[in-house]
Amino acid sequence: MPTVLIIDDDYATRAALETLLKKKRFCVFLAPDGPTGIRLIGSVSFDAVVIDMFMPGMDGIATIRELIKIDPTVPFIAISGYAFTDKKQGAPDFLGMAIKLGATAALQKPFDILDLLEAVDRAIEVRQQLLIEARQPGSASTSVRKAS
Repeated sequence: MPTVLIIDDDYATRAALETLLKKKRFCVFLAPDGPTGIRLIGSVSFDAVVIDMFMPGMDGIATIRELIKIDPTVPFIAISGYAFTDKKQGAPDFLGMAIKLGATAALQKPFDILDLLEAVDRAIEVRQQLLIEARQPGSASTSVRKAS
């Protein structure tokens, strides 16, 4: 059974995603913030992580950077209530930054349930490929992350 971590400060979002993923037979862990999620990543082997970009304290980008340090083979999906932003507006493009850091998908809330399920399935495929490559002598597992 694939294991997914949801890191989001909004209780309703965590609960909704947990219900959806459990119905699809995923093992689901929940974290209300980046530090809690990072502690879980250090102790549980996840097949995918769903990370909200805007959280108080440790935001999604900081959480992603720590996740990559702990386990570069864990694929992640960025979610945000804010769309990809236009540089003319002066606001940072957090979903775009997440893609540059290696996110397998970036979804704007509210997103279609099927889009999320597809993104999670793709992340799990990426995880399997990264683990296969990591077992091969002389491989660089981060190469698949950047290519996805």
